Amino acid sequence: MMGYYRIFRGVITLVSTPWNKFRLKINGASYGPHFHSCGSIALAVLSGKLNIGKNVYINSHPMADPIGGQSKTIIQLSGGNICIGNRVGISNTAICSASSVIIEDDVCIGAGCKIYDTDFHSSIAGYRLNGNTNVKTAPVRIKERAFIGGHSMILKGVTIGKEAVIGAGSVVSCDVPDGEIWAGNPARFVRRIDTAEEQQR
Repeated sequence: MMGYYRIFRGVITLVSTPWNKFRLKINGASYGPHFHSCGSIALAVLSGKLNIGKNVYINSHPMADPIGGQSKTIIQLSGGNICIGNRVGISNTAICSASSVIIEDDVCIGAGCKIYDTDFHSSIAGYRLNGNTNVKTAPVRIKERAFIGGHSMILKGVTIGKEAVIGAGSVVSCDVPDGEIWAGNPARFVRRIDTAEEQQR
């Protein structure tokens, strides 16, 4: 059974990778060598810039990562910029930018995650109901080798530290320092991560 699954996933990747490359190119996005995708990425570039590094793999299909359910990877730019570093893995994740989203090298983002650098709507009814003005935005940065657990939400203005881990299903609304595990809603400090050197002592 596992053999059939791998074959099916391989066929999806073979078909969807060139299709997604074509769509990225016509939308003015750039991508590095060895970009692969499993499933069609929902791409909406209204304005802004999307840059994808080398050796990036994006899942966007239920067969690619069943943990994400029926969700796909959605990349939406409405005046913002999204920069995805090298050797990044993304599964069935929504990334929306009206400011700036930076995902550094070797980051892993689990299935069903949401990364938003905008509130989308004003919290003040008068602005929201009259043209939806005064919407707050702030850059998001996920530093190298961080891991974002499945179904987590990263909100505007947040920086996730180097090698930090975000537990599954977390809502992150404040900065997470390097090398720490945070989890929950709202996400809170759990513990420091032991390095390989410390574990050997």
